[in-house]
Amino acid sequence: MQQQGVQPQFSMQGGHLIMAHQEQTGLPKVKDPSMNDRDRMQDLLAQEKYLTSGYNMALIEASHDALFDVIKQNCDASYQMQRQIFNLMFKKGWYKLPVADAQMVQHTFQQFVQYQTQFPFPPGPQVAQMAAQTASGQAGGQGGGMQANRQ
Repeated sequence: MQQQGVQPQFSMQGGHLIMAHQEQTGLPKVKDPSMNDRDRMQDLLAQEKYLTSGYNMALIEASHDALFDVIKQNCDASYQMQRQIFNLMFKKGWYKLPVADAQMVQHTFQQFVQYQTQFPFPPGPQVAQMAAQTASGQAGGQGGGMQANRQ
């Protein structure tokens, strides 16, 4: 999800196209031992990732419906917070992502469609429709702006 009014910038690093937003952050070019805003945000993002991982395990193992509901609410709130932190870090240029080309997106999509043959149940109608479109070449340009790795 792109923030309105903020345009990403693209650069090549190590043979990869990198997408990032660059705002003036006031951070020093050389890092000293003290914590700055970027360090704090990285710490918060790592904490939220850890929390969502724990909540996911608790959801799988919850045996009581009311307990499951409370854990699910906390998990959803943690995912929202994680997303907000990520968006802010990305906007400030503190979190950079490689841009996936359409061919890479289609290859990854096909890989996961193939995994579905191993499931004991049929795919949902949306996935089946997308797979059929991709197989017939209709979905060729839909994924050009997708990101290969989110977090």
